[in-house]
Amino acid sequence: MQSRLWAVAVSAMVLVSCGGGTGDSTGATGGPRDGVHSHGSAGAFNTSLVADDIIADVTVDPAKVGDVIIHMEFAPPGGKLQQVMSVTGFLRPIDDEQQVLDLVFQKSGVNHFHYDVSVPSAGEWTIEFDATLADGASVRYATTVMFES
Repeated sequence: MQSRLWAVAVSAMVLVSCGGGTGDSTGATGGPRDGVHSHGSAGAFNTSLVADDIIADVTVDPAKVGDVIIHMEFAPPGGKLQQVMSVTGFLRPIDDEQQVLDLVFQKSGVNHFHYDVSVPSAGEWTIEFDATLADGASVRYATTVMFES
């Protein structure tokens, strides 16, 4: 029995230290992964944005033409939880104003949101979104993503 408990404890420590299942893995990587966290597949885009002292970790998976999941997690520096109630925004190609895609994110946990979208063409796109806080304040973020064909 004691050896089973030991195996479970070691497995849990390895899982946590590798970031598996916690959503907290860190470390910048090359290629499409350019943020301070690295979620998603090898073709995912990751970045961390800060506005009004609230960090938004954004993952676009994959950063390719076709079906994409945009996932975001919000947290203030220092760990004090600031509740984000909703997130809306748009995805717009840099060189073509006619293809603006509206984004209304679904809440998938405390300060976790996602949206499934189909990206119709390759190139550099802007993701701009507003996070509405529990007190009614709105925080705006923007970043660019290069979608491959």
